[in-house]
Amino acid sequence: MCADSAQWQQVNRPEEGRATVFALKSTLKLSGGRTVDIDGQGFLICYRGRLQAWKNECPHAGSPLDWIPGQFFSEDGEHLICHTHHAVFDPASGDCLSGPCPRGLYPLPFREAGEMVEVPVTA
Repeated sequence: MCADSAQWQQVNRPEEGRATVFALKSTLKLSGGRTVDIDGQGFLICYRGRLQAWKNECPHAGSPLDWIPGQFFSEDGEHLICHTHHAVFDPASGDCLSGPCPRGLYPLPFREAGEMVEVPVTA
């Protein structure tokens, strides 16, 4: 899913209906050619037996999605919920189902490595 030159980190495979949060670095290019490194997060979920990785960032406000660290799912486990404006996302596709989101979640590549899962270091 990502170029072979990508840097990968290993994280634990989450249990069904749970998430594993991981550190993610981003680089912001400023006017004048300067760059700034930004610390962020990604999260890996297991939903209906399938894995999916997303950037932990609300597409509307840029805030983290999890209302309690590592808690992304609705009470019934069927949706991902943004704590800021209660936007609702489909866990399988990342599509915004309701709320003020202008688009869906930002997907991240991943690859299974035995009992562990490899996710990117940067996005």
